Amino acid sequence: MTDWQQDQVNRVGEAIKALRGERSTQWISDVTDELGQRVSRSTITDIEIGRRKYVALHEISLIAAALGTTPAVLLTYGRVPDGDVEVLPNRRVDAHTALDWWGGTPISRFTAAAQGLPSDNPAVAELVNLSRERDKVRVMLAPAFIGGMGDIDPAVESMLREKLSGVVRRIRELGGMVRDG
Repeated sequence: MTDWQQDQVNRVGEAIKALRGERSTQWISDVTDELGQRVSRSTITDIEIGRRKYVALHEISLIAAALGTTPAVLLTYGRVPDGDVEVLPNRRVDAHTALDWWGGTPISRFTAAAQGLPSDNPAVAELVNLSRERDKVRVMLAPAFIGGMGDIDPAVESMLREKLSGVVRRIRELGGMVRDG
Protein backbone atom coordinates (compact mmCIF):
# COMPACT_ATOMS: atom_id res chain seq x y z
CA MET A 1 0.00 0.00 0.00
CA THR A 2 1.36 3.38 -0.97
CA ASP A 3 0.95 6.60 0.99
CA TRP A 4 -1.20 7.89 -1.87
CA GLN A 5 -3.62 4.98 -1.53
CA GLN A 6 -3.95 5.44 2.22
CA ASP A 7 -4.32 9.21 1.81
CA GLN A 8 -7.32 8.59 -0.46
CA VAL A 9 -8.97 6.36 2.15
CA ASN A 10 -8.13 8.79 4.96
CA ARG A 11 -9.65 11.71 3.05
CA VAL A 12 -12.90 9.79 2.57
CA GLY A 13 -12.86 8.76 6.24
CA GLU A 14 -12.38 12.36 7.38
CA ALA A 15 -15.24 13.47 5.14
CA ILE A 16 -17.60 10.80 6.46
CA LYS A 17 -16.84 11.69 10.06
CA ALA A 18 -17.26 15.43 9.48
CA LEU A 19 -20.43 15.13 7.39
CA ARG A 20 -22.21 12.73 9.72
CA GLY A 21 -21.71 15.14 12.62
CA GLU A 22 -23.40 13.80 15.76
CA ARG A 23 -25.08 10.95 13.90
CA SER A 24 -23.70 7.47 14.46
CA THR A 25 -22.04 5.11 12.02
CA GLN A 26 -25.04 2.85 12.63
CA TRP A 27 -27.28 5.64 11.31
CA ILE A 28 -25.24 5.80 8.08
CA SER A 29 -25.37 2.02 7.81
CA ASP A 30 -29.15 2.05 8.23
CA VAL A 31 -29.56 4.73 5.56
CA THR A 32 -27.37 2.78 3.11
CA ASP A 33 -29.60 -0.23 3.77
CA GLU A 34 -32.67 1.88 2.97
CA LEU A 35 -30.92 2.89 -0.27
CA GLY A 36 -30.72 -0.77 -1.26
CA GLN A 37 -27.34 -2.10 -0.07
CA ARG A 38 -26.07 -1.95 3.49
CA VAL A 39 -22.56 -0.75 4.26
CA SER A 40 -21.88 -2.16 7.71
CA ARG A 41 -21.24 0.02 10.73
CA SER A 42 -17.87 -1.67 11.24
CA THR A 43 -16.84 -0.94 7.63
CA ILE A 44 -17.76 2.72 8.06
CA THR A 45 -15.82 2.89 11.33
CA ASP A 46 -12.80 1.20 9.73
CA ILE A 47 -12.85 3.76 6.90
CA GLU A 48 -13.18 6.67 9.34
CA ILE A 49 -10.23 5.62 11.52
CA GLY A 50 -7.99 4.58 8.62
CA ARG A 51 -7.93 0.89 9.47
CA ARG A 52 -9.50 0.08 6.11
CA LYS A 53 -6.97 0.05 3.26
CA TYR A 54 -9.46 0.74 0.48
CA VAL A 55 -12.96 2.08 -0.12
CA ALA A 56 -14.97 0.27 -2.77
CA LEU A 57 -16.80 2.32 -5.37
CA HIS A 58 -20.21 1.04 -4.26
CA GLU A 59 -19.40 2.07 -0.68
CA ILE A 60 -18.42 5.60 -1.73
CA SER A 61 -21.65 5.91 -3.75
CA LEU A 62 -23.89 4.63 -0.96
CA ILE A 63 -22.22 6.57 1.84
CA ALA A 64 -22.23 9.80 -0.16
CA ALA A 65 -25.94 9.40 -0.89
CA ALA A 66 -26.64 8.63 2.78
CA LEU A 67 -24.84 11.83 3.76
CA GLY A 68 -26.69 13.90 1.15
CA THR A 69 -23.66 14.63 -0.99
CA THR A 70 -21.78 13.24 -3.99
CA PRO A 71 -18.91 10.75 -4.24
CA ALA A 72 -16.66 13.50 -5.61
CA VAL A 73 -17.25 15.56 -2.47
CA LEU A 74 -16.05 12.66 -0.30
CA LEU A 75 -12.88 12.51 -2.40
CA THR A 76 -12.19 16.26 -2.14
CA TYR A 77 -13.71 17.12 1.25
CA GLY A 78 -12.16 20.06 3.03
CA ARG A 79 -10.20 21.19 0.00
CA VAL A 80 -12.79 22.84 -2.28
CA PRO A 81 -12.27 25.06 -4.17
CA ASP A 82 -8.53 25.71 -4.19
CA GLY A 83 -6.89 23.14 -1.92
CA ASP A 84 -4.64 20.50 -3.44
CA VAL A 85 -5.93 17.01 -4.22
CA GLU A 86 -3.53 14.32 -5.33
CA VAL A 87 -5.74 12.72 -8.00
CA LEU A 88 -3.03 10.28 -9.08
CA PRO A 89 0.29 9.53 -7.40
CA ASN A 90 2.40 12.69 -7.51
CA ARG A 91 -0.21 14.51 -9.64
CA ARG A 92 -1.94 17.34 -7.82
CA VAL A 93 -4.70 19.64 -8.96
CA ASP A 94 -6.97 22.05 -7.13
CA ALA A 95 -10.06 20.45 -5.63
CA HIS A 96 -12.41 22.15 -8.09
CA THR A 97 -10.49 20.61 -11.00
CA ALA A 98 -10.60 17.21 -9.24
CA LEU A 99 -14.39 17.51 -8.83
CA ASP A 100 -14.71 18.30 -12.53
CA TRP A 101 -12.41 15.43 -13.54
CA TRP A 102 -14.37 12.88 -11.51
CA GLY A 103 -17.49 14.33 -13.13
CA GLY A 104 -16.26 13.80 -16.68
CA THR A 105 -14.24 16.90 -17.56
CA PRO A 106 -10.66 16.13 -18.60
CA ILE A 107 -7.80 17.72 -16.68
CA SER A 108 -6.42 20.59 -18.73
CA ARG A 109 -3.42 19.57 -20.83
CA PHE A 110 -1.74 22.77 -19.62
CA THR A 111 -1.47 21.58 -16.00
CA ALA A 112 1.52 19.72 -14.62
CA ALA A 113 -0.79 16.92 -13.43
CA ALA A 114 -1.80 16.13 -17.01
CA GLN A 115 1.71 15.94 -18.43
CA GLY A 116 2.48 12.46 -19.72
CA LEU A 117 -1.06 11.16 -19.30
CA PRO A 118 -2.61 9.34 -22.25
CA SER A 119 -4.76 11.50 -24.49
CA ASP A 120 -8.43 11.76 -23.73
CA ASN A 121 -10.58 9.36 -25.72
CA PRO A 122 -12.07 11.73 -28.35
CA ALA A 123 -15.37 9.86 -28.80
CA VAL A 124 -15.97 9.65 -25.05
CA ALA A 125 -15.06 13.32 -24.57
CA GLU A 126 -17.45 14.29 -27.36
CA LEU A 127 -20.23 12.18 -25.85
CA VAL A 128 -19.80 13.84 -22.45
CA ASN A 129 -19.76 17.31 -24.04
CA LEU A 130 -22.85 16.53 -26.13
CA SER A 131 -24.68 15.30 -23.04
CA ARG A 132 -23.97 18.62 -21.34
CA GLU A 133 -24.99 20.53 -24.47
CA ARG A 134 -28.27 18.60 -24.60
CA ASP A 135 -28.99 19.65 -21.00
CA LYS A 136 -28.29 23.31 -21.81
CA VAL A 137 -30.62 23.26 -24.82
CA ARG A 138 -33.34 21.58 -22.77
CA VAL A 139 -33.09 24.34 -20.15
CA MET A 140 -33.46 26.97 -22.88
CA LEU A 141 -36.48 25.09 -24.25
CA ALA A 142 -38.13 24.67 -20.83
CA PRO A 143 -40.60 27.55 -21.29
CA ALA A 144 -41.92 25.85 -24.43
CA PHE A 145 -42.38 22.55 -22.57
CA ILE A 146 -43.97 24.00 -19.43
CA GLY A 147 -46.97 26.21 -20.00
CA GLY A 148 -47.20 29.50 -18.16
CA MET A 149 -43.45 30.00 -17.78
CA GLY A 150 -43.31 32.71 -20.38
CA ASP A 151 -43.30 32.91 -24.10
CA ILE A 152 -40.47 31.74 -26.27
CA ASP A 153 -40.01 33.24 -29.71
CA PRO A 154 -41.23 30.66 -32.27
CA ALA A 155 -38.10 31.14 -34.41
CA VAL A 156 -35.84 30.59 -31.39
CA GLU A 157 -37.88 27.57 -30.34
CA SER A 158 -37.55 26.07 -33.82
CA MET A 159 -33.79 26.67 -33.84
CA LEU A 160 -33.40 25.11 -30.38
CA ARG A 161 -35.49 22.07 -31.30
CA GLU A 162 -33.37 21.58 -34.43
CA LYS A 163 -30.19 21.88 -32.37
CA LEU A 164 -31.53 19.40 -29.81
CA SER A 165 -32.40 16.97 -32.58
CA GLY A 166 -28.88 17.23 -34.01
CA VAL A 167 -27.27 16.73 -30.61
CA VAL A 168 -29.41 13.66 -29.90
CA ARG A 169 -28.63 12.24 -33.33
CA ARG A 170 -24.88 12.63 -32.75
CA ILE A 171 -25.12 11.10 -29.26
CA ARG A 172 -26.76 8.04 -30.80
CA GLU A 173 -24.10 7.88 -33.55
CA LEU A 174 -21.47 7.73 -30.82
CA GLY A 175 -23.30 4.86 -29.13
CA GLY A 176 -24.82 6.93 -26.34
CA MET A 177 -28.09 5.93 -24.74
CA VAL A 178 -30.93 8.42 -25.18
CA ARG A 179 -34.38 7.97 -23.71
CA ASP A 180 -37.17 8.82 -26.10
CA GLY A 181 -39.41 11.63 -25.04
